[in-house]
Amino acid sequence: MNKYQQLLLQRSIDTISRWKTKSYVENKELYRFFHSLKGTAASIELFEITNEAEIILEQLDETDGKVWTCEEWGMLMQDLFPLLNTSKTQAEEVYAATTNSHEQDSSLILLVDDDIDMVTSLKKELEKQGYLVLPALTAEKALKIYYDQKPDCVILGVHLPDRSGLDLLQLIVNKSYHSFTPVILIGTDPNREIRIKAYERGASDFIEKPIEINEFLARVKNRMYQKELIHNAILIDELTETFNRKFFTMEMDRQLQEYKRSKVPFSIVLIDLDHFKKINDTYGHITGDEVLRSLSMFMKENKRHADFFIRYGGEEFILLLPQTKKDQAKIVTQRLLKGFSKQSFWSNDERFQVTFSAGITEIADDKLTAEEYINQADQALYQIKEKGRNGVAVYNAQHKAQSVEKIVRIGVIDDDEIVRDVVTQQLNKLSLLDYMIDIQAYREGESFLQSDWHKQNGKFLIILDGVLPRMDGLEVLQKIRQHSNEKNVMVLMLTGRKTERDIVKALELGADDYLTKPFSVAELKARVRRLLLRMV
Repeated sequence: MNKYQQLLLQRSIDTISRWKTKSYVENKELYRFFHSLKGTAASIELFEITNEAEIILEQLDETDGKVWTCEEWGMLMQDLFPLLNTSKTQAEEVYAATTNSHEQDSSLILLVDDDIDMVTSLKKELEKQGYLVLPALTAEKALKIYYDQKPDCVILGVHLPDRSGLDLLQLIVNKSYHSFTPVILIGTDPNREIRIKAYERGASDFIEKPIEINEFLARVKNRMYQKELIHNAILIDELTETFNRKFFTMEMDRQLQEYKRSKVPFSIVLIDLDHFKKINDTYGHITGDEVLRSLSMFMKENKRHADFFIRYGGEEFILLLPQTKKDQAKIVTQRLLKGFSKQSFWSNDERFQVTFSAGITEIADDKLTAEEYINQADQALYQIKEKGRNGVAVYNAQHKAQSVEKIVRIGVIDDDEIVRDVVTQQLNKLSLLDYMIDIQAYREGESFLQSDWHKQNGKFLIILDGVLPRMDGLEVLQKIRQHSNEKNVMVLMLTGRKTERDIVKALELGADDYLTKPFSVAELKARVRRLLLRMV
């Protein structure tokens, strides 16, 4: 029996012993005890206790003001006592090393419909197939997830509370075409005209309710496979129509081979648009996309003929300059920066201009890899950002440039000490590319909100229990969404309540995903890693 099982059993026995000294126990205290027991026991593989706690919860009403005498609650728990006092429980470690499949990024599906029962059911079935599914009950929430998370597939209900699914389809279809993202509509409408409109507006498929799950999963898999085939076949970035990262890998290898033959140096320039997130937040993602396209068009028109302009990812680009030393690369890049910064953009009658920062490294050594050269350019780029951006820097090995410290922060808010310890311990073992993971645990929402930890810059994933002492988890969620950095925060709600209303409320208030208790720690760890990979 592992230490967490022992701790839970002893803690439960201590609570019952304390109750025996009291003349009565309030219903809300009983409910919280069994609610916590149900979720925690399952997380550490005490399934018999979880099942019994669930049976008892069915007999309790969370809102009932009843008080229970010792005899009454004793009768209620008569089948639980033997389980708490025995040491013959499942002792298998649930937090053993996860399989290699957990180390892989998952395709992301955005699931949009106002029927929470159907969303819950489809989400569960899709996640069994290895997909990461983010739910949305409204068009507004769906658009936010679509632009922030860039899903690989959209499953969209025809009828939504705030906008027609067909209207939402029209809003996203131009961007989904650029990224070859399949959009599958689902609806009860047998009307042929609805189907025709869906296909005319760009839908990849239309599935009629009620959904036959095996056919549904097969059709989703088919669409995802088609997207993968197209993605693997192209070398052009869909949005900006510049070369993509796959092309860079191929061309960089070719340039390195050419350098080994000729010993003529070449340079790479890593370019990052300044304050691009602020552009998206202030003017919207459509305007942000226009800025990306304008930069690409400007570069292609003004770069030298032999140079390659490549979208490396997000707002990062690479200018690859064959047979060019670093000093000349700096002159070329400064000229491009000066020209681009003079361009004007408009949004809602407001005019603004955009600059970029650039880091340059010269390839004059065949002992390093492409990734190491990119890291050098990144260090030079960091120097410019430290000086205020809007400039160009050249990597100099004599001055050990400070590497950009990449951190993602995970906050665990749960009043159960065992859950906090187990989750924190396991998430500390996560590996996430070249990012450091900073984890902080809190017993209640108040201590989290009063801390300075969540006020730092950067990306956050908050694992938030729905039932907390004093301030409820939903109240904490609301306050998180009021924070100035909330656009960089994803929230994974843990819910164990009996009704779906809490899931609906959490999604309405801004939760990005939810996990229903009881859950295994291995499942939580895999889910967290997939979410983090979508953030960084």
